[in-house]
Amino acid sequence: MDSKTPTIEDYSPQELTEMMKSGAQTLLDKIAQLAALLAEREARIRELENEVETLRNDPWTTRLTYDNVVEQIASYEDPSQRDEARKLIEPLLRREQVRQLRKDVKRKVKELEEEETMVPEVPKPVEENFTMPACLLTPEAERLWEKAREEGFIVSDGYTLAEGVSANQAAYLADHIANILGITREKWKIFQHLWGIKNMAQLAGSWQQTGKLPPRAKDIDGII
Repeated sequence: MDSKTPTIEDYSPQELTEMMKSGAQTLLDKIAQLAALLAEREARIRELENEVETLRNDPWTTRLTYDNVVEQIASYEDPSQRDEARKLIEPLLRREQVRQLRKDVKRKVKELEEEETMVPEVPKPVEENFTMPACLLTPEAERLWEKAREEGFIVSDGYTLAEGVSANQAAYLADHIANILGITREKWKIFQHLWGIKNMAQLAGSWQQTGKLPPRAKDIDGII
């Protein structure tokens, strides 16, 4: 006996109504499921965006490059501390990378030792061909310069470091001024050219790592 495909005429109005209600409910359930899934994914996207922003603003993240890892390890004066720091990194590397890391750390330690003997206690005056950037000539910057002069860190008639200010103090002062003025791009390069001091980032890294601040650090902190 041939089966006949039901048509709309084969159903009563009540049956058609129930079928429509059932179909509509099924559709609504699927829409609700999709909406919930979409909301969940949007929430996860926001979480990831927040994580990315947090990492972007984290100073440790911005410093976590191979060269900076090498610098951080090499900055330890005690060889045993260097070994301990290196051993924390080596399990994450392949064998050839471990050999390269040890070679680069040894090279960097030698460079730092040579630089240490070359860093003058009284930094050189400002370079003749250096043009003062606009960010250091704003009214707020001038206010900071004036306070730095009052504290004896800057000469009274310019922007050169005063006699007796050490390279470490200069690096601390540069970091302090840059933070207040919101200078992030090429911060160290600007002050290195201004005061004729090399490797300011490394000088800053030394007291950031050890917690041993340069003399009169509190006086510099008071320049606001």
